[in-house]
Amino acid sequence: MVVELLAPAGSWEAMQGAVGSGADAVYLGGAFFGARAYAKNFSEEELCRAIDYVHLHNRKLYLTVNTLLKNRELEEQLDAYLLPLYRQGLDGVIMQDLGVFAYIRERFPGLPLHASTQMTITGVNSAKMLEQEGAARIVAARELSLEELGQIRRETSLEIEAFVHGALCYCYSGQCLFSSILGGRSGNRGRCAQPCRLPYQVGERKAHLLSPKDICTLELLPDILQAGVNSLKIEGRMKQPEYVAGVVSVYRKYLDLCLEGRPAAAWDKKQLRQDLEFLRNLFQRGGFCQGYYRQKPGPSMIAFQNEKKIGTCRADIRKRKEKIKGYLMLSSESRAILEISSKSWNGCKVVVKGEVPAQARKHPADRKRIVEQMCKTGDTPFVFEDFKLQMKEELFLPASQLNSLRRKGIQALEQKILQAYQRQKPPKEATAMEFTRNKDLSGGAVSLSASCETQGQWQVLNAMDGIKELFLGIALFEKLCQQEGAAYFRDLAERRDWLLALPYVTRQRDLQRLSKDCEQAIEYGCKGFLVRNLESFGLLAKKGWAKRCHLDAGLYTYNNRAVDFWRNQNVAADMTPLELNQKEIAHRDNSRSYMLVYGYLPLMVSAQCIQKNTGKCNHAGRCLSLKDRYQKEFPVQCCCDFCYNIIYNTLPYGLLEYKEALQRMGLHRFFLSFSLENPAETKKVMEAFQKAYGQGEVTQGFSFTKGHMKRKVE
Repeated sequence: MVVELLAPAGSWEAMQGAVGSGADAVYLGGAFFGARAYAKNFSEEELCRAIDYVHLHNRKLYLTVNTLLKNRELEEQLDAYLLPLYRQGLDGVIMQDLGVFAYIRERFPGLPLHASTQMTITGVNSAKMLEQEGAARIVAARELSLEELGQIRRETSLEIEAFVHGALCYCYSGQCLFSSILGGRSGNRGRCAQPCRLPYQVGERKAHLLSPKDICTLELLPDILQAGVNSLKIEGRMKQPEYVAGVVSVYRKYLDLCLEGRPAAAWDKKQLRQDLEFLRNLFQRGGFCQGYYRQKPGPSMIAFQNEKKIGTCRADIRKRKEKIKGYLMLSSESRAILEISSKSWNGCKVVVKGEVPAQARKHPADRKRIVEQMCKTGDTPFVFEDFKLQMKEELFLPASQLNSLRRKGIQALEQKILQAYQRQKPPKEATAMEFTRNKDLSGGAVSLSASCETQGQWQVLNAMDGIKELFLGIALFEKLCQQEGAAYFRDLAERRDWLLALPYVTRQRDLQRLSKDCEQAIEYGCKGFLVRNLESFGLLAKKGWAKRCHLDAGLYTYNNRAVDFWRNQNVAADMTPLELNQKEIAHRDNSRSYMLVYGYLPLMVSAQCIQKNTGKCNHAGRCLSLKDRYQKEFPVQCCCDFCYNIIYNTLPYGLLEYKEALQRMGLHRFFLSFSLENPAETKKVMEAFQKAYGQGEVTQGFSFTKGHMKRKVE
């Protein structure tokens, strides 16, 4: 198995530092579509130069296109952005958006597709799905254990990239709307304002409750490699070049020890302690943790004080030089011949010719001086490790001619190396996709669907007419199965369409249980599933139930190509994204989409448990209150059945008066999501929306947020 050390490059200097310190590959962003919009990103010219730079050092460069793209961005900007980089020899693209994934797969054949950690890939089923769709590599969710990574390795042929050092997100990447909803700066668009790094209060405890420590997995490297990880990823595109160079140099040392077959027990313990201290002095936040590889979520992973400690240690930015060999033949009877070769790049060799040397009359050229002159490689990527000179007679060759010959040879070598990476123009254009003209459905019939998580909500909604589909939370389904039995659900199926709402996150430990629940639900008359992650979809698709899948908003369909991607998977419906405004929704294909019109928006879905981190977890599924510095309270639901937390927005989202505007956008299926409401609140809200979307009568007195409907997300 080939293993690479993958380093971040937020600037040209950081890239040089990464390569010079031993990185096998770098990942970086350009002017558009990167998840670190505030990094010192590269222009098109700089990106092309960077691709050449890493290739001349026999390294790789991956481009981050890991944001969600709106229709106009994808159709009018992406191709022009990627085409010169594709032709230059770009080694791979890291992406989150499945519309972007489908576009690049069609338009740029042969360009490796890397599925970003923001896809929240948590297991074999999601990995296999992406493998079948053409992914070469997945960047695993940071919450995965070594066991889960090992299973993906055993059951797929995908490369696995995993984070080994740097900052951790508090929530599952891609499952965060906190910055977006509160401040309009979306993490899905590369502009996260990091609200997780601010102080919050639960009860009497006030601290940085959502701020994880940085990870440092130096001591776990043998185990991570044993699990089958191909690419060891260092986080830090916003960090200084000295940080990147320093971290890379330390991980390079210990990765080489692993590749030499030296177990951790044989490492020099004193040197290891010194290197860990060096890393701590480069940067750390409240100390280090080892991530989720062998550790369960808990307070030991949280930097409650969020103290950024930057020490005095600084690493040198070393510029790497590649070793080459030279052979110069000089004769008065023929032109000078220079041969340059390298063991790297499959033994690449070039031959160039210079002027015919003159026979020396008074001052013949000194052999030593000729060799010294020829070995002056200056700022080029190369250094001669060996240089031979064949010269049988006394000759004279000016220094200017020697310099010219050397430059000509090195330029020829560079050109030959780079040509091996470069591509021709793609063989065909991507299929054109026009902007949608949704049919105006004003005055037409509408349908209301609702989901619920508690027994009280279920009893209220189940007793009401006018709800086309009822989605039942899976934990509630299990509870009702125990209380009521199969006959209850079969009778229910005779009266109305009921469906199963699956977990926000699905892990390996959940698969057997989830599979059994879904099979039982189908047997009891369930019409389909509300799917909230790729792992759940992969499981259901494997069972042949893709047509029963209704996608929640967390499976993003920002653009029409993403909509088409999912239609090609034969799903029943999708959910209009929560980060598009009214104008943008109007240009999206909404013909088979739900529109969320009510619900507490999940701002974060996290493997961490606030109850556990501030006290003791009693597995009771409590709802807590998280208070920010402005005394706003955010409800936190402890979903103990599947072991994750949901942090909800302080106010529910509600589009009570938007019926006609949404119909004009081609929408007629409207969705209400009940999560925290008591039975009385559930009834009041449901009746208000039935009046508003039925008779057009808007009930006053509700406090709702409109999300991004009137506000463009950055």
